[in-house]
Amino acid sequence: MPQEQTEQQTNMPVKRRSKGQRTREKILIAAIDVLALNGIKGTTHRAIASHAQLQLSLTTYYFKDIQELINQAFKLNAEHITSRADTNLAGAVILITKIEKKELRKTAVKEALCLQLSEMTSQHLIDNIKHQAISLAVEQLMLTEIQVTPELRLLAQEHELAQLVPYEQLCRFFNKVNPELDARIMYTVFSQLQYSQLAMQVNIDSELIAQTTRRIIAWIMSLR
Repeated sequence: MPQEQTEQQTNMPVKRRSKGQRTREKILIAAIDVLALNGIKGTTHRAIASHAQLQLSLTTYYFKDIQELINQAFKLNAEHITSRADTNLAGAVILITKIEKKELRKTAVKEALCLQLSEMTSQHLIDNIKHQAISLAVEQLMLTEIQVTPELRLLAQEHELAQLVPYEQLCRFFNKVNPELDARIMYTVFSQLQYSQLAMQVNIDSELIAQTTRRIIAWIMSLR
């Protein structure tokens, strides 16, 4: 067999796999949208196929079980949220590490840093509410669904643990004793703050977000 033909045959499975992965991701992204719009009961193979503008047979080919499709959509959505949170908190960590440790003990320096971190975090939360409302709504739906779908509990736990890692890294600068608890409180408050504003896309309470963020970060930094 000619070498050229052998190389073509070798490459063909890679091309098919790549196309399949793209189709699979398109289905999952459509499922995330449908979950946000219709909830669990309204998320069907047909609704997802229609939203993705794909043949129904494709959604059932890649995901024969609708519950598995929903679970995988929750998982992809969780990964996207964690990635965005990591980026924001990485910026906060960089900001802190630019300050010498002895300077961080000075109240004036900590207050200036607190203001910067609060503004950075507030803007991140507002941007999430404005531009990532679907992701937040589906995350909230996942956390509600674990009450009736035990299979999702492990995913929800893994998602929360992944989200907590950068928060713990941030809190460790100011609390060496129990940064995990501070991180969990910060994460919980910020999550609930975003959920509470989802229905207020036009009139987001930016002042409430700014004040809450400032209060939490000041508490983490032991500032009054």
